[in-house]
This record gives sequence, structure tokens and C-alpha cells, in this order.
Amino acid sequence: MLRLMEHRWWLCFLVVVATTSSSLADDASGSLADAQALARLEQQARLQQDRIELLEQQLVAVQGQTQDAARVEAVKQQIREVLSEQEFREGLMPSMMQAGYEKGFFIRSSDDDFLIKINGRMQFRWTHYDVQSRNRYLQPRLEKDDSTGFDIQRLRLTFSGHVFSPDLTYYIQLRTDVDTGYDTRLRDAYVNYKFSDAFQFQAGYFKTAALQQRLTSTGDLQFVDRSMVHAVFDLSRNIGVRFWGKLFEKRLEWFFDVTNSFNGAGNRTITNDPPELDGDPGLAFRLVWHALGDDPGKDLKVESDIEFHESPALDFAFHYAFNNDEGDQSTTEIPFPIPRRANGVGGFGLTNTNGLQINQFGFASAFKWQGFSARGEYILRIVDPRRAGRQPFASWWLMTQQGDTTVQQGAYLQMGYFLPIPGLEKKLEAVARVGGISALANGRECAWEYAGGLNYFIHKDKVKLQADVTKITEVPISSSGSSMANVNDQPLIFRVQLQVKF
Repeated sequence: MLRLMEHRWWLCFLVVVATTSSSLADDASGSLADAQALARLEQQARLQQDRIELLEQQLVAVQGQTQDAARVEAVKQQIREVLSEQEFREGLMPSMMQAGYEKGFFIRSSDDDFLIKINGRMQFRWTHYDVQSRNRYLQPRLEKDDSTGFDIQRLRLTFSGHVFSPDLTYYIQLRTDVDTGYDTRLRDAYVNYKFSDAFQFQAGYFKTAALQQRLTSTGDLQFVDRSMVHAVFDLSRNIGVRFWGKLFEKRLEWFFDVTNSFNGAGNRTITNDPPELDGDPGLAFRLVWHALGDDPGKDLKVESDIEFHESPALDFAFHYAFNNDEGDQSTTEIPFPIPRRANGVGGFGLTNTNGLQINQFGFASAFKWQGFSARGEYILRIVDPRRAGRQPFASWWLMTQQGDTTVQQGAYLQMGYFLPIPGLEKKLEAVARVGGISALANGRECAWEYAGGLNYFIHKDKVKLQADVTKITEVPISSSGSSMANVNDQPLIFRVQLQVKF
């Protein structure tokens, strides 16, 4: 600032000297020229003075900013030191919870160490089960009536999230279904720890990693319910552990399950049951290759292409399941063929897998693109009676008198397409399915399923109305979900279902 003041005095001095010199040198030039020169010098002096004052103001501002920055940094350091004390920090800023809706109602801690998400689903169904007046297979003189009515087929409440870390997740589902007489029961309950994408560990009660349709939620199905083939070869839910992971940028998923048995949670380690009950586990392995798709593992989670994939999504899957059933409390129900007599009486019978060794293989695929979807599955089951002819006799051997290895197989194919009707784009989907099974033992017995329907998506798949009609040539197994009432019926089944889920 002192230098600027000195410059100002020197400039004033130069102005005076210049003025005087100009007056002496140009005295003869006249007063007009002197006046003009003087005016120019005065203007220059004023401009120089303005620039000097501007520089002074900038200098003061810079000095002030430097002092303010130093003060701010000092205050920040003091705040850091105070907040480093945990008791003061917790007292000043208590942990806050977040709540809202994001694919379910949720409550989350501010540090994201804890999360609980609540989801629900209701499926309200009308069914008309039209059977022939006579069942000509097992009881040809038995009169049977059609069945028509309403059911709350499924009512589910799900709790999921993580505890202590996003890597430790949990899932609990309660069911209040028509199958349980509307009593509330446990449907799923497991915890999962993620060591990495490639390796995770799961323990509890969960779906067996086998059939493609079993691993698809009933809220994401293309038809009102799963197929006849699924009902025959399903391994349901079981208690045990799972090792699984995702490899090669999540393009390849692998699963390995070790469970008490197949088809239920009834098996317990310590019971007062007869000692001949076995402790052999059920084993299941599944491998899925997400060959195409932008979001591997999620592209084909829902059967219908409600996302209208711009690029194709394609999966291939394989599963293998093994169980040596020497007396499980919960056991798989399987059909066997009853040889037909001359009068045509025959058909399917049902038995359990006690005394049998089961090897099951499956191949599945699914595809989506621009509103079109297709999926199919083939299953091969090898039945080996290990207690044929020796006590305690296998129920299968008592029913069939067949002690050698038997092969059962089944397959289905289904497709869907959103109809390009003006005003109903991405709303109305037409679906079709065909499937069949073959059960071999003392001959051959087959059953076929033909189905078609329409889906109307009111609010995507959260609120949708479904209607379908199914023809089954001969029911091989009873299943409430698949609307098959009695073995050997030949029904024509009409169903309409409203689904609401959140």
C-alpha cells in the first residue's frame, strides 16, 4: 500500500513539472493549446488515480479473504476434534432411521447396517373344474360332479433385508393359503452371507435348486399357476445349507444344496420316530448360464417380458438331484402306472419314495425379446428300488412288483406375446403351453397338458388379471396349486385370478 501512495505523489509531481514545462516551452503557442494539453494530462492523472484505487481495493480484499480462510480452517479443526469424541457425537447427532417404499416398504438405519423390507401378495382365484361324469380308469361306475368356486389361493407376507452388514441378508415368508385352511404357517426362512460374488453361504428353509418353475415366484408366473410337469417332478422346499455364487461377471451361477430330504420340512435330527428312519441327505446341484442379457440373473426372473427387452435375454440351466430315501419323514410323492386291463381300467397310482434311490436330471432354457417370451424344461427321473423284495418293503415295489430301475420323464414348453393392440400396448399378453409326462413301470402311461390364456397387466405385474383354460388328458398327481383334484381325472379347467402385490 505504501508503494502505491508513493506512486501517486510521484505522478502528481510529474504532472506539475509537465505542466510548467509545457507553459514555458509553448508560451508562444497560445492559451488554447495550453488548455488542451492541460486537460489531457489531467484526464490521464485521473485514470491513473482510479487504477491505483482499484488496486488498493483488490489488495485489501485479498488480505481479508486470506484471514477469513484461516479462521474457517481453524473452526473446522475445532469441530473435528469435538466430533471425534463418540459420546458427544452420539448425544449431539443421534442415529436416525430412514423409511419409505422402494420395491416394498422399508426401514433402514442411517449407517445402512440394518434394513427390513416388507412385501405382500394376494391371489384371489375363481376355478371351474369340469370333469367327465365317469372316471373310466380306476372306478368306472363312480359319478363325479364339477367343482366351481372362489379361493384366496395365496396370501403371503415377506420380511427381508440385512443385519450388521449388507453382506448378511435374511428372508422370512409367512403363508396363509387355501392349502393350509387359511392357517398361517412358515413358508421360507433363511440367512445368507456373501463372502464374495463368487462364493456365498445360505442356511435355513428354502426352495431346492432344481426345477426352473419352482425357483420362479408364483407372483411372477405367466399362467395362473405352474405346469402339470412341475407338479410331478417338483422337489419343493427343504431344510439345509446352500453354497452358491456368481462367476464371470455374473454370467454363470452355481448352486449346491445339502438338505434333510426332498419335499418338506418334516425331517428332524432328533425324534421319537422308529430307528429305521435314515439320515441320508438330499443333494441338489444347479448351474445357470446367462448367455444373453443386460442384467444377468434378473432379466428372466419374471416369465412375461413386461420390460420389453430391447436386446435378447437368454438363459440355459442344468440341475441334478439325488436322494437315497431309506425312511424320510417327509418324502416325495411320485406317480406310477397301473397296467390297463381288457376293460380299460388302469391309470396312475401314487406312492412315496421310501425305499427308493432317486436320481433326477433337468435341462431348461428361457428367452425374452421385445414383448415375446418362451421357456421350456425337460426332466428325467431314474427310480431305483433299493428295498425291493426285502423288509421293510418299498411302497413302490409293493404297488408295482417291479424291482429293476425305472425311468420317468416329462417336458413342457410355454410362450407369451404382448398383443400390439392400439391402446393396450404392454398391457395384454396371450400365452400358450403344452406339456407331457411319461411314467414307465410294467408298461407305459402318459399324460398331456394343453393350456392357453390372456393376461391383463393393470399396473405391470404388481396388479394383474389372468385367465386361462387347461385340458389334461389324465391327471397324474393331485396338486391344489396346479388345480388338479383327483388322480386319473380328465378335466377341463377354467381359472381367473386377480393378483395384487407390493
